[in-house]
Amino acid sequence: MRFDCVVVGGGTNGLTAALLLCKGGRRVGLFEARMELGGLAASEEFHSGFHSLGVLHDTGCVRTGAVQALGLAQHGLRFAARRPAVLGLGGLGGTGPGLLLDPDPERAADELGRHAPGDHAAYGEYRAFLERVSPVLRKLIDQAPPDLEPSSFSDYLGLLRLGVSVRRLGRRDLLELARITPMCVADWLRARFKSDLLQALLAAPALEGAFAGPWSPGTAINLLLREAALGPEVEGGAPALVRALVSACRAAGVELRTGQRVAGFEIQGGAVTGVRLESGERIESRQVLSSLDPRQTFLKLVPPGRLPIRFTRRIENWRLRGTTAKLDLALSGPISFAGRAGQPIEAARTGGHLDHLERAFDAVKYRTCSKRPLLDLRLSPPAADTAPVASVLVRYVPRHLDGGFDERARERLLASCIEELGRHLPGLKDAIVASRLRTPEDLENDFGLSGGHLQHGEIALDQLLSMRPDHDCSRYQTPIEGLFLCGSGSHPGGGLTLGPGWQCARTLLA
Repeated sequence: MRFDCVVVGGGTNGLTAALLLCKGGRRVGLFEARMELGGLAASEEFHSGFHSLGVLHDTGCVRTGAVQALGLAQHGLRFAARRPAVLGLGGLGGTGPGLLLDPDPERAADELGRHAPGDHAAYGEYRAFLERVSPVLRKLIDQAPPDLEPSSFSDYLGLLRLGVSVRRLGRRDLLELARITPMCVADWLRARFKSDLLQALLAAPALEGAFAGPWSPGTAINLLLREAALGPEVEGGAPALVRALVSACRAAGVELRTGQRVAGFEIQGGAVTGVRLESGERIESRQVLSSLDPRQTFLKLVPPGRLPIRFTRRIENWRLRGTTAKLDLALSGPISFAGRAGQPIEAARTGGHLDHLERAFDAVKYRTCSKRPLLDLRLSPPAADTAPVASVLVRYVPRHLDGGFDERARERLLASCIEELGRHLPGLKDAIVASRLRTPEDLENDFGLSGGHLQHGEIALDQLLSMRPDHDCSRYQTPIEGLFLCGSGSHPGGGLTLGPGWQCARTLLA
């Protein structure tokens, strides 16, 4: 069998790339090892009648440009009117109603007045600064990364346009952006806000996918990039995003083949000629796009000896230290947060102090789990046709736990998560019908994630933009002619964004 393009991996980036290439006139085949499409966004039945919200449940960074280019609105994709407020919970020992923080400073005024007096004006200034710098950062996110060796007029023109947009920031904002970039997020936020809870609530997203704590240098830019990417969430969450992508792919004519693992790439004369399936079947194609992580792509699927030695060593040193576990809870009914009975809240985070975040990171550095895990919680919105579930990302769980994740270690981690949630959700323990805990090791085995890393590579200054995953792959091409990267290990990074698949396919079509 022969295709113009073969896409390896059926996660959201693989589906995005396949769809855009098919719309561009290519005959595309997509091969997914699992029986389900959608990867980390796919919903699964983890208990009879209860379906997860996906491993990754935040769709706030989905690129609207990609959605428009793919025509996903015609397949039922809708965005919510605005982002939900996020409830910051507790402190080092605190409980109570927490701080419900809305992205809009005016909507957040009452909450800030009650729980973070004196920070309302600072929060407005913080949001105003983000509004001014976000257009520049979105230019970086929504296009292929700058070419480190520009060779054409279009390359130089792209750099010039980026430079002009940066210069338009004005001297004050430009200096502030330059000052912030190498900073730790803790120092930046402590200089702006007085409330410990507000500082911790804002800092937590900067640490997603990073082997870092709030006092680690370079984490402030992570927060800036994430805030620049944020927009309204997808109605129905990650599963709705997958449904729209799969429907659009089938309508466009993409051949979707599940349960068929790619065993390796076929390479002749330094160029890819197709892929070989585990079944032994060979699929011919002169263009292959891999949405797998860089180590899986280059160290497992490329035959030995086909890559430069120095390049191979750099990929071997690509940092993928997974530190996130996933907990799904089946609930007997709706539950309310302490002090907020009956108030509809979808998103919450624990960790009420920067020191709490840092201590959790301290634990994972020494291959242990914090006794007070950091939890990113999503509750399924009430609906008559779905059973209520809680989706919990457990931060700072080491991939290689000292002593390993035996049954007792799993029970301890689960118990600590339930205990931490129970501090803020008084009726939780009685409402739990069933649970499923996946450690980073489980996620690695279930989804083929090297190191159990959900973003295919740590988010750090030296693993961003043209260096993601390596300067020899700076614009999705690789040292193997015809082989491209379209997964989260390439620019603009991980999470549910569609960005890598969209940009890779655009680059290839151009």
